[in-house]
Amino acid sequence: MARPPAGSCFRLALRMTPKPIAYLMEQTLGSVTHYANLRREEATSQFNLPRWVPIEYVPGRVPWTITGSLQARRALRGMLDEIDGIFIHTTTIAPLSVDYFRSKPTVLSSDGTPLNKRAMRAAYGLQPESNLARRTKQRFYREIFARAAGFVAWSSWTKQSFVDDYGCREEDVVVIPPGIDLQLFSEGNRDHELPRILFVGADFVRKGGEMLLDVFRRKLRGRAELLLVTKADVAEEPGVRVFRNVGANSEALLNLYRTSDVFVLPTRADCYSLVCMEALAAGLPVVATRVGGIPDMIQDGETGHLIDVGDSAALSDKLEALIGDAAHRRQMGARGRAGAVERFDLRENARRLFEFVRSRC
Repeated sequence: MARPPAGSCFRLALRMTPKPIAYLMEQTLGSVTHYANLRREEATSQFNLPRWVPIEYVPGRVPWTITGSLQARRALRGMLDEIDGIFIHTTTIAPLSVDYFRSKPTVLSSDGTPLNKRAMRAAYGLQPESNLARRTKQRFYREIFARAAGFVAWSSWTKQSFVDDYGCREEDVVVIPPGIDLQLFSEGNRDHELPRILFVGADFVRKGGEMLLDVFRRKLRGRAELLLVTKADVAEEPGVRVFRNVGANSEALLNLYRTSDVFVLPTRADCYSLVCMEALAAGLPVVATRVGGIPDMIQDGETGHLIDVGDSAALSDKLEALIGDAAHRRQMGARGRAGAVERFDLRENARRLFEFVRSRC
C-alpha cells in the first residue's frame, strides 16, 4: 500500500480539527447570569470550544432588536471563516444575522418567544401591540426560525410556542433550563425568632413587590420578617429590611437564601425566574405566580404554591399557612432541593446545552 504524501496526514488532521462555535450572548436581565454560569462550565463542551461574544445592552430610542442584532452581525462578520457554527441567546439579537444561518448552522436560544411575551408588554413598560403588528412580526420570525438548525427553550411554555406559533419541528426544540451552582445554595442557620420571607427582584413593581408589601403590612407584621432585595427606592419599616446592590451569586445574597424560611415572587410578568431556581436549590418553599415558564419549576402544593397574577388573597393565605407551620416548610423545602438537584445542576445542564449545539453544528 502506497504511503500518503509527506505532510498529508497533518493537513487532513487540520481539516478534521473542529473549529470553535460562536456563542453570542445577550447581556440583559437574567441572561447576564446565564452567560456567566455557562462560561464557568465551558470545559464540559469538550470539542468545539465556545468563542464567547457578549452582546452588551445599549438603551436608546432605536429598538434593542435592531441595535442588538446589529452588534451581533458585526461580531459574526469578522469570524465566519474561523467558526463551525453559531449559538445565539436570545432570539432578540438574531434577526440581522439570518443570512449567515445557511453557511453556518445556527442554534437559537430563548426564555420566551415574541408571542410568549406579547401579553407581558405592559408590565415591561411597552406599548400594546396591534393585531397587524403581531401577525407581521409572527411571519417575520417564522422565516428566521425556519433557517435555524435547532432551538434551546428554557421551559416547556417556550417550546410550545416555538412549535405551535412558529411552525418549528418538535424534535428540533430541546428544553434545557439555565443551570445554577447547587453547591452555593446550601441550607444555613434558620434558627431565629420569626420566620423570614425573602423577595428578590430589581424591578420591584413588575416583580409584585408592592402587593407583597401590602399583604405583609395587613396580615404578617409581627408574625414574620420581610427581607427585600431590590434596586427600588423602598424604605425600611418595622419588620421590613431592604438590601440594595446585592449581586447575583454574591455572598450577601447567598446568605439571605441560606437563612430565610420562605421565598416569594408574586411577579406580574416573567418568562422564567433564576431566583426561583436558586430559592428551590437553597431548600426554600416558593410562592410565585402562574406566569411564563415558572409553572415548570414549582410543583404546586409540593415544593411551593402557584397563585394567579394580582391575587393578594391567595398570596396572603399561602404565606400565613407557611409561616405558621415550620415542619411543612421544611418538607416543602427538602422536596424543592431534591428537584433542583435533578433539574437545575449547572454542570449537567451546560453539558446538555453544549452537546445539543455540537450535534446541530
